[in-house]
Amino acid sequence: MTNVTADEVVEELRLTPQQTLALRTMQARMLLADVNAESKNDTVVSKTEYLHSFVSESFRTAVPDPTDPAEWLPDDLATFEGHTTDEQVEIFAGLAPVLAGQVRDRSAALIVLVELLTFSPWDDGSKWDKKSRVSSLELAATELAGLRDGDLKTMTEEFESLMKALRRKSVRWGRVAAATVVGAGIGVLTAGWAAPAIGGAIGGAMGLTGAAATSAGLAALGGGSLAAGGFGIAGGTLLLSGVGGFAFAGAAAAGTRFSPLASRTIAAEAVKLDLVARMVLADAPNRDEKIRRVVESLQETINDLSDRTKLLVDRIESLKAEKSSADAENTTLRDQIKALKAELDGIRAATTTLTVVRDRLPKSVTA
Repeated sequence: MTNVTADEVVEELRLTPQQTLALRTMQARMLLADVNAESKNDTVVSKTEYLHSFVSESFRTAVPDPTDPAEWLPDDLATFEGHTTDEQVEIFAGLAPVLAGQVRDRSAALIVLVELLTFSPWDDGSKWDKKSRVSSLELAATELAGLRDGDLKTMTEEFESLMKALRRKSVRWGRVAAATVVGAGIGVLTAGWAAPAIGGAIGGAMGLTGAAATSAGLAALGGGSLAAGGFGIAGGTLLLSGVGGFAFAGAAAAGTRFSPLASRTIAAEAVKLDLVARMVLADAPNRDEKIRRVVESLQETINDLSDRTKLLVDRIESLKAEKSSADAENTTLRDQIKALKAELDGIRAATTTLTVVRDRLPKSVTA
């Protein structure tokens, strides 16, 4: 019987605001390098717009009250808002080396590297320039003080191995990573620290602004869970805390809708959790107990999603029966069936990803 709780594992994987800011600056630098390497003019425009939004949201998250900033914040951010957008990008990305050098804790450094390696921000089909991405990752690996030589190589090999396993199951990383809270550039939270930024970013994607965007964005993700800091913590720890916040009334509750965003986020976080379990928890005290806790949590989530899958299949069959007995042109029923099928596809992809991750963990632990 395990003596390690999910909360204890979550706490071990939680980044501090300062460590999260280091991650954000390195992600901004990756995006800037990618923009500079892009050759297609229309793609340069769209990627630049995303980069500007990313830096703006990251700054607002890091400095929620400019009149009373945290003592650890770099001096360069004091006059940040007085610069042009392009200057802000240069300033923010330029902080990466110093902040990375302050991430001395090995677990934190590895978690930051996981986030960088799995960073897939666009939902419009855009892709990284491979050469600039590799260069950015290599630079980050040399700057993160807590890393060891060979960590990037080992983690990249693990990531590629997992991607191959997922492709064999017809799950592709790009389809689950982009447009999740990970892809929106705000996938790491520290006790609700970034909740307003998440709400604003996702609400903005809905075409809203201001308080309406924040409220709608939080509602789309399960605001209660977000406000409590239980969503999107680095390293897939949301999967250790339960996924109730993803569905508006619980993953297995009849009649609820399970957000497509939630399904994609679960899959993306499972990928991160695979790397965290292999790289971070492998060196941790009570390693076997902690990984066992991960396996148990993954299985609980798989069970929740399986329950939801059964409910969706039953509901789809019921609607089909209604549609066949009603007017063949009943658009309402047809639209409902289409939406439920899309939800079902997302949950099945998330379930497959979780199962692959669970089965990859050490057999001596999972047995």
